[in-house]
Amino acid sequence: MFVNGIHVEEYAKLEYGRLLWRVPAYRERLLRHWHDPRHPHAGRFAEHEAEVTHLLASPKDSDMVVDAELRQRNSSLRVVVKEIPSVFGAFF
Repeated sequence: MFVNGIHVEEYAKLEYGRLLWRVPAYRERLLRHWHDPRHPHAGRFAEHEAEVTHLLASPKDSDMVVDAELRQRNSSLRVVVKEIPSVFGAFF
């Protein structure tokens, strides 16, 4: 099953990420977590931070607009969603 061309489990990570991103304390916590050297994807996040944070800050109904913007930069919504790091409870 797909939502906007994205596998439903990956899209769920985007939706939950957007919900947390709206709360400043959680946004800071996510950034601290994703930059933590213990996080297995900290390096990848650093490479894609601008796109990921822009996507998380965007409203749900803007997916098509964000996808069009990303495609102008040789990327896509689907690609950036895959770069949203997971959250690991052990040190979140």
